[in-house]
Amino acid sequence: KDLNASAETVDVLHTDAVSYPTDVSQSFALYRQGLAVAGNTSVTVFTATGRQVLSQSIQYQNPVAVGSGKYLLVYELGGTQYSLYNSYTQIFSGRTQEPLRGAAVSSSGMYALITQSAQYPSVVELYDSGFDLTGRYPYNAYVTDVALNAKGTMLAVVTSASANGVFSTRLHVYQPGSTEKLSELEVSDSLGLRCAFTENGNIAILCGGGVYYASVRGTLEAEHSFEGKNLSCADLNESGCAVVLKKSGNSAENEIIVFDKSGKMLYNRTAVEKADAIVLCGGAVFLKQPDGVLRIKSADGAETKVPCTTDQRTLLAVDETRVLLCSPQKAVYYRFGN
Repeated sequence: KDLNASAETVDVLHTDAVSYPTDVSQSFALYRQGLAVAGNTSVTVFTATGRQVLSQSIQYQNPVAVGSGKYLLVYELGGTQYSLYNSYTQIFSGRTQEPLRGAAVSSSGMYALITQSAQYPSVVELYDSGFDLTGRYPYNAYVTDVALNAKGTMLAVVTSASANGVFSTRLHVYQPGSTEKLSELEVSDSLGLRCAFTENGNIAILCGGGVYYASVRGTLEAEHSFEGKNLSCADLNESGCAVVLKKSGNSAENEIIVFDKSGKMLYNRTAVEKADAIVLCGGAVFLKQPDGVLRIKSADGAETKVPCTTDQRTLLAVDETRVLLCSPQKAVYYRFGN
């Protein structure tokens, strides 16, 4: 079924759109092939067919939605509240003692929260699917991101610390349930930004100066330096990593690079088109441009463009043929060819 078959969400202009309450601050996430919208006052979830299955009231100043597998995690960035949902209801709400800086959730129901303490700039708290604290990891550095693999059997933490004006970014890997750290690796001398487990079990790490892939045992498997170019936007997930680099100075040229799950470069070209967001999904990469969305297939570089309004909209890729553009009022599906 697709959205056109859903009579409940027929919109005057688009039969393939879903509407939700407008809020001052909003966060959008894909959840079970559908859409989750977290606002200041409510969490709304739609199925892949556009049917609304959840509408829950919350009071979060700066909500962030993170979806994975069976679970949706919504937390208050800079606040202490967070809540977990399945497709139908809120299953848990909790509070941390210190402000939340980030979070990750696994398909297994295990989740990790980035917070802080009086003694440490960053602390990662790990919880099991029963919402019980199973691990607490303090750092004398700033945690910039955390990731859990799908089974919840591996936790990756990226930290950055500055000494004498030089960054040191490290990857820390843990096996939940074990008190010992599985591995630690110095990754880069630039600021760590994000990390993700790829489909083959490696960890992709995005830094300001390059992309790095490491094994859970702490071996550097692949690296690619940005060679002084500025990172405009990026996406990191189980498929790999995609980046848009801007050449220094007043150059209008952008470099688009796509890496696979092992860190192998699949695609690299220089373009003059602007792009303020890039989304990687399987073998396709989508670029949000001022006048529409461009899809590039990594295998052969084939391009398809759908003209549409993209200003102040969040781009999400449902699969290799469909994207969502989310505005404050509604999300519209756009379809590409095969």
